[in-house]
Amino acid sequence: MSGVPLRFRQDIQGLRALAVLLVALDHAHIGPFHGGFVGVDVFFVISGYLITSLLVGEAEKSQRISLIGFYARRARRILPAASLVMVATIAAALWFLPSIEARAAIKDAVWTTFFAANFKFASDGTDYFNADAAPSPLQHYWSLAVEEQFYIVWPLLLLLLCVGVRRWSTRRASGRPVENFPVRSAGVPILVVTIMVSFAWSVLYTQLNTVEAYFSPFTRAWELAVGALAACLSPWIARAPRQLLAAASWIGLSAVTVAALAYDSGTLFPGYAAALPVVGAALLLVGGLAPAGWGPQAALSAYPVRTIGDWSYSLYLWHWPMLVIAGSIWGQPAGWYGAAVLVVAVAASGLTYHLVENPFRRAKVISVRQVRGVLLYPAVVVVTLPLLVAANRVVEYEATQGGPAITVTSYGQQSGDERPTFSANPVVALVQASVLAAENDQQIPADLKPALLDLHSDVPDVGKCEYFSINENRPLCPRGDPSGDKSLVLIGDSHARQWIPALDILSKRYGYTAYYLVREGCPAADVTPWLINGTGPSVSCQSFQDWAAEQVATIHPQIVVMASQANPSGFADADGNRVDDQAGMADLFETGMKRQIDRIAPHAGRVVVIGDPPALEFNPGSCLSERDASLRNCLSDGEPSSLVFTDSLRRAAAARHAQFVETSEWFCVDLECPSVIGTYIARRDPTHVSVSYAKYLADEVEGQLHLGGGTA
Repeated sequence: MSGVPLRFRQDIQGLRALAVLLVALDHAHIGPFHGGFVGVDVFFVISGYLITSLLVGEAEKSQRISLIGFYARRARRILPAASLVMVATIAAALWFLPSIEARAAIKDAVWTTFFAANFKFASDGTDYFNADAAPSPLQHYWSLAVEEQFYIVWPLLLLLLCVGVRRWSTRRASGRPVENFPVRSAGVPILVVTIMVSFAWSVLYTQLNTVEAYFSPFTRAWELAVGALAACLSPWIARAPRQLLAAASWIGLSAVTVAALAYDSGTLFPGYAAALPVVGAALLLVGGLAPAGWGPQAALSAYPVRTIGDWSYSLYLWHWPMLVIAGSIWGQPAGWYGAAVLVVAVAASGLTYHLVENPFRRAKVISVRQVRGVLLYPAVVVVTLPLLVAANRVVEYEATQGGPAITVTSYGQQSGDERPTFSANPVVALVQASVLAAENDQQIPADLKPALLDLHSDVPDVGKCEYFSINENRPLCPRGDPSGDKSLVLIGDSHARQWIPALDILSKRYGYTAYYLVREGCPAADVTPWLINGTGPSVSCQSFQDWAAEQVATIHPQIVVMASQANPSGFADADGNRVDDQAGMADLFETGMKRQIDRIAPHAGRVVVIGDPPALEFNPGSCLSERDASLRNCLSDGEPSSLVFTDSLRRAAAARHAQFVETSEWFCVDLECPSVIGTYIARRDPTHVSVSYAKYLADEVEGQLHLGGGTA
C-alpha cells in the first residue's frame, strides 16, 4: 500500500510549539508544569514520525533512499542554528560565568560538536562528586545527540530494507514493473521489536541507574521508534472514521498535559512514566491524518501557535543557556523574572529562524548539490574546534593570575599593623592567617594547589575498589604498606574517602596495611539513606554497611577509622518511611552510629570517629573563579546544618567511648572558613576536603590517631 500524500501539516507545528513551551516553562519555573520535561519526549516522537514519513515516501516513489540527500537535509536543518547558539553560549560563558564553569562548558561543547553530549552528561550526572556542579549551559544538547544517533541507524536500516524489498518484489513480479513497494510493511516488525526491547530496557535501567537511563539512546530509541511506527501505519490509520481520529487526538493531548502537570523531578523517568507523553504524542500525530472539525488540530494550527512551532528548534536551543547564564548572574529565574528571560529567548529564536535557519535551508549554493550539505558537518568541526581551543586558552590564562601565597608573615596586612598572636600549631596558625588575608582582601594566590581548573577532578583514588558501582563480589584493595604487620580500616561515605590521601601517607610511614571500605552516599552509621533522586531508600547501601562490618570481623584491624556526613535527601526510619527534617535525621544518624560502633568495636583494637569540618555555604571553586573573585568574597561562615550532624557523631562516639577527632580548627576560625588556606584550596566543593589539603594535614591526623605509637 502506498502512503498517504506527504503534505505540510500545520498541526504538527502546533505540537512542536506545545512541546517547546512545556520544556521552557518547566526550566523557567513558571506555572504548574513541573513535568514539562516530557516535551522532549514529544519532540522525539515527532522526529521519528517526520523522518520516517519522508524516507518511506522517497522509497515508495523511487524504490531507493539517498543517504547523502538525507544527511544533507539534516545538516542544513540542524547545524547552522545549533553551531551559532553553541558559539554564542561559550562566548557568554567566558564573560559571565566563573572560569571553572566556563572551562566545563568548553569541554561540553567539544562533546556537543560530535553529537555525543548525552554520553558526557550521563557521566557527569552519575559522578557523585559532581553533584554540586552548576548545570551546563549546553546540557539541553543531549536530546539532539540522541536524535542524531537514531538518524545514523534508522536510515541505514531502511536502506537495507529497500534493497531487500526491491529484490523480493522484482522476483515476485517476474520482471514486470513493481506497482506497490511495501517498505512500510517491512519496517513495521523491526519497529515493533525495537519498541519492545528498548522500552523494556528503559523500565529496567531507569530503576538501576536513573541518570544514565535518562540520557541513554538505548532507553530513548523506542520513543523515536513509536513515531516511526505511526508513520509506517499512517495509510491504514488514515482510513479510520474522522470522529475516532478526533477522539484519539483529544486523548493524546490530555495524556501529554497530564504528564506535564503530574510529573516532577522526583518522578522515576523515563521508565514506565515516559509511555504517557509518548503515546499521547503519537495519538496526536495519527489523529491529525484526517480529523473531524472538533479535534484539537484547529487550535494547534492557529497562526500564533504555528509561529512558535516554526521557531521551536531555535527556541529550544536559546532558552536553556539564557536561563543558566541569567541564573549565574542574578539568581535562578522564576516567575516574572523567568518569563522575561523567555521573552528574550523567543525574540532571539525568531531572528535565528529568519536569518539563519531559513537561509541555510534554502541556499542554492548548498542545496543544489547534496554533497555540499553533507560537508557542513566537517566544516562545523573545522571552524568550531579552533574557537574552543582559543576559549580554553583564555580561561587557563585568567585562572593562573594572582598574587603571593598566604603565610603567617604575609596575610595582606598594612605596614605598621600590630602582628596578631598566632597559634603555636602551624596548621592552625596558617588558617588564622588565611582568615586575616581574606578580611584584608589580599589577592588570591597564583600558585593554588590543586590548580583551580582541576578542582572538579580532585578526588581521592581508590583504584579498583570503587564500591559505588559494585553490588556483589566486592574486592579488597590493600593500600599503605601491603606487607605491614598491622592493619587499618577506613569505613564511611565520601567524607571518609576524603581522608584517604592523609591515611595513605601515614599507613606507609608506620607499616599499616590499609583497607578503605568507602562508598559514596553510604554513611558509616547503621542508617539507610534516601536515594538522592528521591525514589526510595538505598537497599544497596544497607548491604554495603553489613559487608564492611563483616570485613572488620575478618581482618581484626588495630584501628578502625569512621567518618560520615548526613545524606541531604534524608534517611529511612525502621518502617521504611522517609525522614528529612533535621532533628529526625540527626537522631537517626546518632543512633545508627552507635549501632555500627557496637558491631565493629569487638573486632578492632580501637575505633576512631573523625568529625567533619564545618561545610561552606557556597562552592569555593566557582567563587574563586568568578571575574571579580577575592579572598574576602570567598570567606564563608560555617554552614549550620553540618554542625548539627557532626555533633551527632560526637555524641555517638562519646556514648560508646570511641575517640572523636575534632577538625574544625584545621579549616575555620570561630566558624569563619576561608576557601584558600596558604596556597591550598581546602575544599573541592562545599563539603569535601581537597586531596592536596588532606595530604598537607597528614601530620595533624597522625597527632590524633597516633599510628606511630604514643598516647591515643
